[in-house]
Amino acid sequence: MAETKVLLGRRIRSLRRQNDYSQEQLAEKANISGKYLGEVERGQANISVEVLDKIAAALRINVSDLLDFEHELGRKALITKISELIKKADERSLQTVYRMVKALLR
Repeated sequence: MAETKVLLGRRIRSLRRQNDYSQEQLAEKANISGKYLGEVERGQANISVEVLDKIAAALRINVSDLLDFEHELGRKALITKISELIKKADERSLQTVYRMVKALLR
């Protein structure tokens, strides 16, 4: 559970920064305290569904977008997840993935 709180906090911080909000600005828009938002972003505070909803509304996104934080995983975990997906791919999909990765990493 602790890892989930940290990943959620990173996701909220990332989305806040994408919107060019300070912690105080987002906290005000979500009607929560800046101190609490900081604790959430650091993965130190438990967060209720109600607060998730407030933060999502302040960011003008769905709550499900807040919970989409697999990409916030570290390098090793990401490589493992990618490897698992690739192992399940059929030949055609694998070729497509190869071309996309090759183009991305040039």
